[in-house]
Parts: sequence; structure tokens; C-alpha cells
Amino acid sequence: MKDYYVPIILLLVFTAIIFFYNYYIKVRNEKILREEIIKDFGKVHSKKFKGKIDGLHKRIGGNLTEITANDLNFDKITEKINHNVSRLGLEYFYHRLRNLILDKDELIKSQNNRNIYKKQEDELLDLQFQLGKIGFFKEDVLSLVEEEIEIDRELEIGARIFSFTALYILILFIFLRAGSLLFIFVLLGINIYIYKKFNDITLGKLETLVRFKSILFVSENLMKNKRKVFIEELEEIENILKRISPLKKTLKSFGFLTGNAEMDFAETYKNVLFLSEARKFSKSQKYFKEYKDEIFRLYYLLGKIDCEIGIISIERAYKTGEAIFSEKICGKNLYNPLLKDAVPNDLNLEKSIILTGSNASGKSTYLRTIGINAVFALSFGIFFGEKFEIKPLKVTSAIDISDSIMKNLSYFMAESKAIGEMIEDEEEKLILLDEIFRGTNTIDRIASATSTLKYLAKKNHVVAATHDIELTILLKDEFNNKHFEEKIEDGDIKFDYLIKEGPATTRNAIAILDSLNYPEEIINEARILSKEMENR
Repeated sequence: MKDYYVPIILLLVFTAIIFFYNYYIKVRNEKILREEIIKDFGKVHSKKFKGKIDGLHKRIGGNLTEITANDLNFDKITEKINHNVSRLGLEYFYHRLRNLILDKDELIKSQNNRNIYKKQEDELLDLQFQLGKIGFFKEDVLSLVEEEIEIDRELEIGARIFSFTALYILILFIFLRAGSLLFIFVLLGINIYIYKKFNDITLGKLETLVRFKSILFVSENLMKNKRKVFIEELEEIENILKRISPLKKTLKSFGFLTGNAEMDFAETYKNVLFLSEARKFSKSQKYFKEYKDEIFRLYYLLGKIDCEIGIISIERAYKTGEAIFSEKICGKNLYNPLLKDAVPNDLNLEKSIILTGSNASGKSTYLRTIGINAVFALSFGIFFGEKFEIKPLKVTSAIDISDSIMKNLSYFMAESKAIGEMIEDEEEKLILLDEIFRGTNTIDRIASATSTLKYLAKKNHVVAATHDIELTILLKDEFNNKHFEEKIEDGDIKFDYLIKEGPATTRNAIAILDSLNYPEEIINEARILSKEMENR
């Protein structure tokens, strides 16, 4: 064999190996994906994803504020209770948490549909398997339909000319033999340059375009079988695919990205060699503009299906209950799913609640437990506990607004602004407050808190945690008093985290200082002053 054949044969062998290896990895990873979905379904687990997941929310909006989302630890919820298998599902999950369903009939319909779907587990697992092929990706696919990018005419022409590089290589080898090697490497270099240039100009949207093709690919796969679940959603997806068929044809030659580095390497190699994505980018932009609404709706529906299957998995994993929608707000043995070995507690909001208790006794956790269960009930019709009744209403809070201090607002100003927005919104709400007006002096705090809480409790359902025992007396006609307490045994402070009737009768701040070995002089004087002030 002549020496100049060797590089060409090596290039061909390398290309063949890449595509055969890609096929092997595809088959292997699909097997792993299916096994993983079957293993995880209905078990406590969470799919890990780092990146922004507010794509749907920032485009649709919602009725739950950023402060409340932070207060109720939505970042931890999406991190630790993610039973979705794609970014689309996780985005829908987050959007639904931020946009509560306030229509009783819609909530009940969602519950009824899910009860029907539960009986078709094989179909649910197959749907998850198909959606899992989309996976979790970093690109914001929806930005494709929102931003039009101008491509240089010369670059477009270059992409068309050099999309035939594989053919040029073959012709050069036939006629020039060994003399073709330099030209072949030059051609490959030009293709790499054009591909990179397109990616730079489009701010990475070339890969996003291929990612969207992956979504279309999966959507078409969902249509291959007649299904007994998500019939309305799948029919709408089928109609959307028919309407956007010109776009589908344009993207037909595009690859399929999975988010797996091994599999996507071969796809990127093909993109460089044939430049099909770069060549058709401008044409596809025209269709993105034309089918903007259909594309967004397709993204939304796929996310909804993925999320709804994930909720069924969550129901089984956490043994959740179905919320009852009535005029009451009450619950039995409610718990916070983010906490290991969480202590369940009851709730009765027949009347608003003033919640007192010592430091670390469980007040803030109780507020978050109420909030998380209310949100899951009004988003998905489920809750964590034994029984939960709630009316469809907004949920808002001011538990921890420390982020607002970073925006050049004092704590008191930030909290006052948040509560002011609650007052301005005249719709009925569930309001959760922790240490109201803590950032000001004692007299003004108690006076302002008393009048504000009285006003809020007229039309809303309020649970307010406080250290100010005075509020339990000043608001005894408008609020029920509940408390958490601790026991001090052998100098050690112990909590049972169980809510009890009436105002708190114990305090532990001085005991904590004592346990930290503060000087005895400080401890004794503090106890004397505390007793004197209590008597006054």
C-alpha cells in the first residue's frame, strides 16, 4: 500500500469509528435511561440539574412572589424533589409552583386525571423514557423564537459551498492522491472556522437549534403509539407538529443532541463536516418567527406531561394525600418534605394564629410547612401529611427577606414594603409572617405589628410568628394563640417541635448564653432584669 493512502484511510476509519461508537453509546445510554426510570419511579430521589429553570415562568409570570419563593425554599425543592426527566418538565414544575391554580374545578380535574393515569404505569414509564431523551440541557431553547440574528451574506454563502467538503475530499483524493493531504486539512480547517464563526455570531444558538430538533424528534416519537394517557395534550401536540411541518422539513437534516458528551461528540463532528445546521440557520429563523406561538405551546405541553408524570412519582415516593378544596384551611400531621425525620403538626386556620416560642423551637419551620403544603395543594392537588383542606387563594409571606438588604434597603424598609404590597392586594390570601417589623424599636414594633396584623386578619388568613409576648394579649380577640416550647435538662436544651395551645410561657435566650459558658455575672444579671421586666 502506498504511503499516501494511509492518512486518507485513517481519516475514513476515524469517521466510521466515531459513527459506530456513537450508535453503540446511543443504544447503551438508552438502556441505562430506561433502567434508571424504572428504578427511580415512585422512589425518593432527585435528578440533579445546575442552571436556570425559569424559562417558562419569566415568559408567563405567576401569582407567587419572589420573596415567597425564597421563603419557601423553592431552590431546595427543585434540587431535592425533582422527579422530572427533562429541563422542560423541571421548568414547568417551577412555573406551576410560582403560579398557583385558583380555580377549584381545574384543581379537581387535575386530581381526577392523575388518578386515571396512575393505572397506566407502563405508558407513563414509556413517556418518561421518550422525554428523558431530551434530558437536561443548558441552552435556552425558547430564545430561538424571540431573537432574530443577522448573518453575514458571505458567511452564508461559505456555509453552502463548504457543506460539500466530504465530496471535495473524495474528489481531491481521486485526482491528487498524496498531493491532496494539504488541501484536505485546509478544507477541514475552513469548515471548523465557519462552524465556530456561526456559533460566535449566533451566541451559541447553533447548538440550541439542534437542541430544538431533538425536542421535535421526541415529539414525533410520542405520536407513534395510540395512548390512553394525556390524550388532550398529545392531540394538541400532534396538531402543532402538522402546522409547523415546513420548519420540520428545514430541520430534517439536523442532528439530535442528548446532553451526553460521548454521544454529542459524533453529532458535532458531523455538523463540522457537513455544515447543515449553519447552512439552514437563517431559513429556520424565518419559521421560528412565523410559528412562535406554536413552538412555545409545544414546549409547554411537553413540560406539562413530564411534570405530571413526575408528580405521580412524588405521590408514591412521599405517600402524599389528595387535598380537599373547601372553605376551610386545616390539616392533620402536615410535614416539610425537605427535612429528614420531620415532625408532623396540625393546622386549624378557622381563626388567624399568633405563634410564639423560643429560639429554634420550630416556628419558622412550621410557617414553611404550611406554605409548602399550600403551594403543592394549589399547584398539583397534593400535600405532605395525613389530611389537608384548603380554599383556592393566593399564598404570600415575609419570613426571610434578607436578600432585599442587598438592594440597599434596610430590613425594616424591605419588610414594610413587602407587607405593604400584601395590604394593597385586596384578594383573599394565606399570609405567613415571621418576626413582623423586627428591624425597629420595641414600642414602635409592637404598636405597628398590632394594628397591621389586625388589619390583615380582617380579610385574610394569617399565621404570624413572634417573640413579642405582648402581641398575644393585644390580639387575643382577633387571633388564636399557639406556641412551641423546649425543656432544659442537665443544662441541655431539648425541643419536641410539637405545636401547642396558648401563648408561650418559656424563653431560652438566657439559657442558651449559659450553655455557651457566658460569664456567670452576665447570666445572673440577665435573669434578674428579665424577672423584673416580666413582673412589670
